[in-house]
Amino acid sequence: MKYTISKEKSEVTVKFDTTPTEWTDAVNKAYQETKGKYKVPGFRQGKAPKHVIESMYGVGVFADDAMDILIQDGYEKFVGENEDIVPLDRPTASIDAFDGKKLKFSLKFPVTPDVSLGEYKGVEVVKAEYTVSDDQIDAELKNVLERSARIEEKEGEAQLGDTVNLDFSGSVDGVKFDGGTAEQYNLELGSHSFIPGFEEQLVGVKKGDEKDVNVKFPEEYHADELKGKDAVFACKINSVSAKIVPEMDDAWAKDVSEFDTLADYRNSIKERLAKQGESRARAENENNIINAIVDKSEADIPDVLVQSYLDDMLRDMEMRMYYQGMKLEDYFKYTGTTVEDFRKDRYEDAKRGALTRLCLEEIIKRENITATDEEAEKKYAESMPAPSGGEEVRKPDEREMGYLKNEIVMTKLLDMLIENAVFTEKKEEAEKPKKKTTRKTTKKTETEAKE
Repeated sequence: MKYTISKEKSEVTVKFDTTPTEWTDAVNKAYQETKGKYKVPGFRQGKAPKHVIESMYGVGVFADDAMDILIQDGYEKFVGENEDIVPLDRPTASIDAFDGKKLKFSLKFPVTPDVSLGEYKGVEVVKAEYTVSDDQIDAELKNVLERSARIEEKEGEAQLGDTVNLDFSGSVDGVKFDGGTAEQYNLELGSHSFIPGFEEQLVGVKKGDEKDVNVKFPEEYHADELKGKDAVFACKINSVSAKIVPEMDDAWAKDVSEFDTLADYRNSIKERLAKQGESRARAENENNIINAIVDKSEADIPDVLVQSYLDDMLRDMEMRMYYQGMKLEDYFKYTGTTVEDFRKDRYEDAKRGALTRLCLEEIIKRENITATDEEAEKKYAESMPAPSGGEEVRKPDEREMGYLKNEIVMTKLLDMLIENAVFTEKKEEAEKPKKKTTRKTTKKTETEAKE
C-alpha cells in the first residue's frame, strides 16, 4: 500500500493508494470476519460461501468492512514506518476515490507542532531579590510567642482576648432553631467567629454568670430562615480563661527552639527566611525567563493539545480539592459553575501552558540536555534514608527512573537558562512630586493675617 505524506501547520495528511489485489484481500478478510451475521436459506449461519452472500445481499455487501480493514492496515503501516511522527489523536478518515477494484483514502490527524522559538540565551529580565528585614524577623518571633502562650482559668471578668467556656441556646421568637445550641463551647472574645455583637456582649461576664445575648442575624446569613432575624442566646458561663504570653527572652527561646539564647534563635530565623527568599527569587527568575522566551515564540497549537493540558489542570485541581477534603464536583456545585465553564474560562491559560511545554522541549532538544542512569540512581540514593544494618538501597524501578531523569533534565535546563540570562536591577519608582496645595482665603483670614 503506497502513501504520501503532507503537513500543514500541526496537521498531517496521509494519502493512500491501494492495488486491486489489496482490495480483494480486504474483501476476503471482511467476509471471514463478518459471514456469521448473514442468514442464507439452506446454509448454517456462518457457513454460506462468499459468492452466495454477495448474490443475496449485493456485490458490495463486504465493501464497508473491507474499507475499514484497509484504513486500519494503512494507519498501522504508516505508524510503524514513521516513528518520528506521533499522532496526538485518532485520525479522521475520508474516501477519496473507489472504482470497485481500487481504493484511495486519506487520514488526517494532529501532531506536535513545530515551534518558532524565540531567543533563549541572553534573555533580559528584571532580577528578583528578597532581603530579610528586622520587621519580618520580629513578626516571626511574635507568631511563635503567640503560639507558645498558655491558657489559664481566671476568676475575674472576661476581657477581649480571653476565652469563655459556655453553654448556649439560641431562639427566634421563643422557638429554638437548628444549630443554635451547644455545651462546653470555647469562644475567644474578639475572634469574630460568632455573628456580630455576640462576643462583645460577653465582655465582663464571670464564671457562673447567666446572660441573655441579643443579636440580629445578617441579611446575607447562609440559613435562609434566619436571615435578618432577631435572636436571643441564653448563655451560661462555665469558666473564663486568659491567654498568658511569656516573656520573649533567652529562657523562652531555649524552651521553644534548639538554641540557648534569643540572639541565636533570631539569627536562625533570619537564615531560614533568607533561604526562603533565595528559593522564591530563584523560582521567580526562572518563571520570568521562561515567560520572556514564550512571549517571543510561536506555534500552531492543535485543540487536542490544549484539551489535554486542560485535563491535566483539572486533575491537579481535583488533587488540591482532595487534600482540602472536598470533591471536585462539590466545588463546582458550591461555586455554581461546571467543568465546561472551567474549560472555557481556562482555555487560553491551557494554550499558553501547552506552548510553554513545547518551547522547553524544543530547547532541551536543541541543547541535547540528557540525564544518565547513574545521575538518576545517585539522585534516588540521596533522597532515600540511610539504610540500617548494612542493607543496600534498592534500585529505582523503570517508572521512578523516568521521573528522576525528567527532574534532572529540567534542573539542567533551568540552570542553563539562569546562567545565560541577562539580569537587570529593578528600577526604583521615582518619587512623585508633591502637589502644591493652595488655600482659599476669605476677607476674614486676610484681615487676620494682616493683623
